[in-house]
Amino acid sequence: MITEKMQRVSKQNPCPVCGKPDWCLIAEDGSAAICARIEQGCIKRCGDVGWLHILCKNVHNVPNVHKAIARRRQVLQTKPSPNRKGKDFVSLAAKYKKQLTEADLNRLAVALGVSAYSLKRLGVGWDGKSYTFPMSNDFGKVVGIRRRFQDGHKLSVSSSRTGLFIPAKLSPTGLLLIVEGESDLAAALTLGFETIGRPNCNSRVEMTAKAAKSRSETVIIGDNDLPGRKGAEKLAQVMVLHCPNVKIVYPPEGINDLRQWMQAGLTHEELQTVINRTIPIRININFTKCQKSTEATRCRK
Repeated sequence: MITEKMQRVSKQNPCPVCGKPDWCLIAEDGSAAICARIEQGCIKRCGDVGWLHILCKNVHNVPNVHKAIARRRQVLQTKPSPNRKGKDFVSLAAKYKKQLTEADLNRLAVALGVSAYSLKRLGVGWDGKSYTFPMSNDFGKVVGIRRRFQDGHKLSVSSSRTGLFIPAKLSPTGLLLIVEGESDLAAALTLGFETIGRPNCNSRVEMTAKAAKSRSETVIIGDNDLPGRKGAEKLAQVMVLHCPNVKIVYPPEGINDLRQWMQAGLTHEELQTVINRTIPIRININFTKCQKSTEATRCRK
């Protein structure tokens, strides 16, 4: 469990370092905070959670200094950027979608062993040489396009930003699965689950956590190999700070991913049973250890 000495920030009790109402943690007595956004002024990093700031006046600058830094950064970030015309991926994805014939859609569905409807929800298209899958940011805007060739290898359209695979008509509440890749996402949709997909097991951790923030239950379906397990655990460490109920589920021995699991006979009811029996993740933040380490550092100085 998360230690009782640290609690999540909120609108009523925002982070004293960055002033934001989410992502960060604060000590119950206000003596310290773990900020997920600002490193400047911290005493150490606490893994993927953020940077530890001691807020006592005799150890650290008062929080208003941090807020001033945050305001200056915000001004710089909102400053107009030079006019650079990039690709309109929203229009490009729509164009490729129109070029996809029903026969091509069904051919891909059969090759992947998923429903054609699941692929339609992903906005699959055709660019003349490969199938295309739009990638979106956590607000749902298309920021890039992945290309999947018929021999299975993948590339991205030039100038694409890496984003998430987010299906159309995604329910904003309830259980959400998080999978790796567009084919596993199509498999999860075929099984009847609301799902989003990451491009790979290590990318877009914060974007994924933001996209899943409002969910009552979030389940990460990790690939059953070492990179997949490490990636799932890394994502869970961040998501557990912002989502009330986070679980990790892996396919059984001998099966690598969700699509293979479905091809082996997995049903909606069976996966739901596995999810129900899985214990939610709890991340331990050893604040006391961090504090002792800080005191030792001060003594050496």
